[in-house]
Amino acid sequence: MKKIALFIPLLLTGFLASAQAKVPDENGTVPFTLNALAILLVIYIGSSFLLALVRLFLGDRLRRTLLEKNASGEVIGQMLPPADSMRQNALQWCCLLVAAGIGLAICYYTTPLGLHSAVIMSFSLAAGLLAYYLTSKPKKS
Repeated sequence: MKKIALFIPLLLTGFLASAQAKVPDENGTVPFTLNALAILLVIYIGSSFLLALVRLFLGDRLRRTLLEKNASGEVIGQMLPPADSMRQNALQWCCLLVAAGIGLAICYYTTPLGLHSAVIMSFSLAAGLLAYYLTSKPKKS
C-alpha cells in the first residue's frame, strides 16, 4: 500500500512538470501509418471491385442457367438481386466520385485551404447527388 502511495505521486509529477521536451517523430511512424492505411484502402477498393464483377458475371450465368432449365420468373427474381439496382448503385457512385474529384480540383486551385474548401466540397457533392437524381429519374412515357 505504501509503495502505491509513493508511486502515484512520482508518476503524476512527471506529467505535471512536463519537463521533458517533445520528441519529434524520429522513427517515421506517422508517414508509415498513413502509407499502410493508403495501401489497405487501395486493396479494399480493388477487391470490392473484383468481387462486384464476379458477382455480376456469376449472377448472369446463374440467371441464364435457370432460364435454360425453364424455371419460373418468380424463382429467378427471388434468388437473384435485380440487375437494375446494381446499375443504379454504380451510377450513384460515379456521380459522387466525379463531383468529389471536381470539388478537390477546385479546392486545389483556390489555396489556402480553409472553410471555403469545405463549402466547395459540400456544394460539389450536392451537385453530384443532384446529377444522380436527374439521371436516374424514371422517364414518363
